[in-house]
Amino acid sequence: MLKDILARLGGDDLTRAGTLIGRTAEFDSSVSGLSTDRPAEWRWSFARAPQSLTAEILDSSGTVVARPAVALDASGTLQWDGRLADGSRAPDGAYVLRLSARDSAGTALAADMTSLGRIQEVMSREGELWAGFGSVALPLAKLVWIAA
Repeated sequence: MLKDILARLGGDDLTRAGTLIGRTAEFDSSVSGLSTDRPAEWRWSFARAPQSLTAEILDSSGTVVARPAVALDASGTLQWDGRLADGSRAPDGAYVLRLSARDSAGTALAADMTSLGRIQEVMSREGELWAGFGSVALPLAKLVWIAA
């Protein structure tokens, strides 16, 4: 169904892409947007449950701004409201979730990660359709799910 929607959107068809505005979407990306009214949000999964797992949130310059606690499960979600260790709030913008996980043998595990957000705008960049949400813009080609 998603492939059909993307195929119908085609090239620069912003009119049809505009129907996505206001809908919650999931993108194949570790980048999520933090805004005053919405947290940055991610989902991930591993092939098997990790023995150790750490999470770090990085700002657009690559600086670690938060280290949230996450459960040692094969899949998980994280909503980050921008709260920093000193109690202040990070500015609106794009943030990356980096997960470091190892199994019981000490082998590094790679996560399949997605970001979620409510689409606020659609645009065309060099012939490709993009969706903007929470100070982030991602190509619609990375779209993996849209809320009904």
